Amino acid sequence: MKMLVFSDVHRNKKRLEAILKHHEDVEYRISLGDSELKSSFLEQEDIIAIKGNYPFDSGFTYEHVMPVEKYKILLVHGHKYKVQNGLEKLYFRALEAEVDIAFYGHTHIAALDRVDQKLLINPGSVNKSRNHVPESYMIVEFRDDGVHFVWYNAHNHEILKASQL
Repeated sequence: MKMLVFSDVHRNKKRLEAILKHHEDVEYRISLGDSELKSSFLEQEDIIAIKGNYPFDSGFTYEHVMPVEKYKILLVHGHKYKVQNGLEKLYFRALEAEVDIAFYGHTHIAALDRVDQKLLINPGSVNKSRNHVPESYMIVEFRDDGVHFVWYNAHNHEILKASQL
């Protein structure tokens, strides 16, 4: 089972449409906020959308917990947990929600951190990266041999990094 996870599109609909077209085989499409796109577009594309810190993301929830395969996943934008200052608050929310994986955005920096048994993962930013890594998104694939995480360049869809749990 595959899911596409992205964050911080910031109205770059054309780039997002190219990403969606490139990965049509995913079962889930997840936006971690700050898409600044119309809810009708996100719904039409079957995107599970989280509210970010921009006022254009109205009508969405700030977080969502969902079961995927044998895992429990938390989806947040991250600003409410002040992820720009560290992951401690997000980690404690992951403990409280009893999730295995917490996906977050907001920082515009791709990351995978393991704290105890919790994975805290940022797909990066589809628009406006804030470090040396190009704009990115990720594909998460749940297989019999574990969970595979692959970050892709949002411009050309080339693999930037891969990791496995």
